[in-house]
Amino acid sequence: MCLIVDADASDEFLAKPGAVRDWLLDGRKSPRLVAAGKLREELARAGDVRRLLTQLERAGRLRPADAAELRREEDRLRADGRCRSNDRHVLALAVVSGARTLATFDNDLARDFRNAEIICRPRGSVYRNPAAHARLLRHTASCGVRSAPDRRGSRDR
Repeated sequence: MCLIVDADASDEFLAKPGAVRDWLLDGRKSPRLVAAGKLREELARAGDVRRLLTQLERAGRLRPADAAELRREEDRLRADGRCRSNDRHVLALAVVSGARTLATFDNDLARDFRNAEIICRPRGSVYRNPAAHARLLRHTASCGVRSAPDRRGSRDR
């Protein structure tokens, strides 16, 4: 399962202990934080988040994306004109990586992320409230990362 955390939500979901941090650091599962390009730069500005990014990278739980691909997708989104938000770099990251869950408090970005004309197959989901959205952290089809039981099962075949 892959999750993108927008910079506006990083204090809540990455800097402080809570459901998202616990999930990312859970050794029994295969979570990945997707952060690349401009978003990674934005996230790394906060010391606590920068330390978490380093920890996740060392554990193989930080998923990057190709910079050239990100720029091409961001340019396509800019030319398309459908985006309400000013976070095309986050939307481009979702398209390029396949991540379909986003933690954000930005309403325009959330609307764009759920827009099937921008994010599709499957459509995007927005994580805001740990109590109401815990199911989104159990989703395993996002960005081609299979859960640990699936990997074990495929080796046995």
